Amino acid sequence: MKNGWNDDDQRRTRRTRRKQKGSAYAAVSALTLVVVVVFVAIAGAQQQALTPQSDTAAVERGQKLLVDQCGFCHGANARGGSGGPDLTRSALIQTDEDGKQLGEFLAVGRPDRGMPKFDFSRSQVSDVAAFLHSAIYLNSNRRLYKILDIVVGDAKAGEAYFNGAGRCSSCHSPIGDLKGVGGKYEPATLQGRLLLPRGRERGQGSPQVPLYADPTGLKVTVTLPSGDTASGGLVRLTDFGVTVYDTGSGRTRSWLRTGDAPKVVVTDPLQTHLDHLTKWTDADMHNMTAYLAGLK
Repeated sequence: MKNGWNDDDQRRTRRTRRKQKGSAYAAVSALTLVVVVVFVAIAGAQQQALTPQSDTAAVERGQKLLVDQCGFCHGANARGGSGGPDLTRSALIQTDEDGKQLGEFLAVGRPDRGMPKFDFSRSQVSDVAAFLHSAIYLNSNRRLYKILDIVVGDAKAGEAYFNGAGRCSSCHSPIGDLKGVGGKYEPATLQGRLLLPRGRERGQGSPQVPLYADPTGLKVTVTLPSGDTASGGLVRLTDFGVTVYDTGSGRTRSWLRTGDAPKVVVTDPLQTHLDHLTKWTDADMHNMTAYLAGLK
C-alpha cells in the first residue's frame, strides 16, 4: 500500500482509464467515419454533375421546362437572369443526386427571396436536374463547346457597311490586306478579330511574340531634351520612366522621367477600331462577318 492506495484500487483505476480511452477512441472513429461518408457522398454527387449526361432527351426537356418556368429569373441557359443567380454555380445543384436535393428545394421555394415553390412531378425534377448537370459539365469542359451559326448575316449589306457607314475601306481593302481572309480564318475567328483585333495568331510551334513587338501593339515616341527622338513599341510607361522596344534592333531602351521630360507621345494603331466598339449593332457585326467570310 502506497499513499493510502492498495493494489486493488490501482487496478480498478487503470481499468477505468482504459475504458475511458477506449470510449474516446470509439467516438473519434465514429466521427471520422461520418465525415468520410459525408465527404464521399458530396464528392460522388459533384462527380455526377461533372459527367456527361447520356439522356439527351431529358436534357432537352429539362431546358424547355426551365426556360418556361424559371427562365425569367435564371435565364435560358441557367446562368442568371433579371433577378436570379447563376444556377450552375449553386452548391445545391452541384451536390444534387438525380434531382433529390433539387426536388426538395423546389417543393419549398424561397418565399423570403421572392422565389415561389414549384409543384413539379418527379420526372420533371429529374429532367431539370439533367439539364443543369449537363450545363455544369459543359461549363467545366469548355473545349467541348461548339460555336454554331456564325455566318447568319447578309454579305451584301456587310459590303455596303464596309464601304459606307463603317468607313472600313479607308484603311482596308478586299483586294489588298484582306484578300483571301475568308479562306484563312474560321468565321468565329473572323468575328473575333473584327471586334477585338489586338494581337496576332501564331502558327503551331511558332514562338509567342510580346504585345510590344506586335504590329497591333501601342506605339510610343520619345523626344529627348536634345531634340533626338526614339520610336517603337511601348513596353512600360510610368511617371518615373519609359521603355521602348526598337523593332529594328530588337532591343529595348529606357529613359528616366522628370515631369514631362522627356516628352512621350503614345499612339494606338487600332484607335479607330476602339472608337467603333460602341457603334456596332448586332446586324452590322453579322453582316460584316458574312462579307469577310466570303472573301476567298
